[in-house]
Amino acid sequence: MAFSQRNERIKPAFKLWFEIGDEYVFGEGAFILLDEIRKKKSISAAARVAKMSYRHAWGLIREIERHLGEDVIETKRGGKSGGKSELTKAGHSLLTDYQKLKMKMSETCNNWRSGL
Repeated sequence: MAFSQRNERIKPAFKLWFEIGDEYVFGEGAFILLDEIRKKKSISAAARVAKMSYRHAWGLIREIERHLGEDVIETKRGGKSGGKSELTKAGHSLLTDYQKLKMKMSETCNNWRSGL
């Protein structure tokens, strides 16, 4: 295995995102946003955790939905108790697919032992 000048081993790393054609559809930031919507049932709370503005979060959601041709979240307006947002079946599927692939790629990187 190759080493750097600081005597550290070289290791593989990756960034994962989904595309349709050559267009970005979904990546780590969108994953964090949708996962937090799943947990918190709130777009604004999820946007804060994902360190993005509410407006940017909505734009990202709309862009994902435009590419997929279906909704990934379902919103209900609130009254006294406030509204809530939940993932649709497509939203859950997108999260699951991304997470499974990321785990497989991480395992591959962690098991990598060939030299460069």
